[in-house]
Amino acid sequence: MNDLRQIKITIPTWSAWLYVVISIGLVPWTIYLSFALPAHHLAHYWDATWVGLDSALIGALFATGILAKLKSIYMVVAAVITATLFVTDAWFDILSYRPGTHGFTEALIMAVLGEIPMAAMSLMLAIHGLRKLHAKTE
Repeated sequence: MNDLRQIKITIPTWSAWLYVVISIGLVPWTIYLSFALPAHHLAHYWDATWVGLDSALIGALFATGILAKLKSIYMVVAAVITATLFVTDAWFDILSYRPGTHGFTEALIMAVLGEIPMAAMSLMLAIHGLRKLHAKTE
């Protein structure tokens, strides 16, 4: 079997940069959350929970973008992690509010227009990478 490091995955350059730009764009948002969220919200360390999740998402997005730019097969793993974190973020955002509240509506809009599409795109990148891997290892 070929050494995985030798397999190059090509994707559109814009998609690699999109992940890097989104990860950088999330940094100020995450910093804002670290100050704006209450430390206690029916759960201790509420603020740390969200900042931690968003920080993990930033890292996953950045890794996916950089690994895609480097045409690395390891982008597949990063893309799956990114998709998982986006779905997790959407899930917890929506379930953190009661239906009908202002926060619930915002969370639903963010999930439908942002988090779920990014999760789907990340999975498509992973599938593309796996197909390339399969084709080169036959």
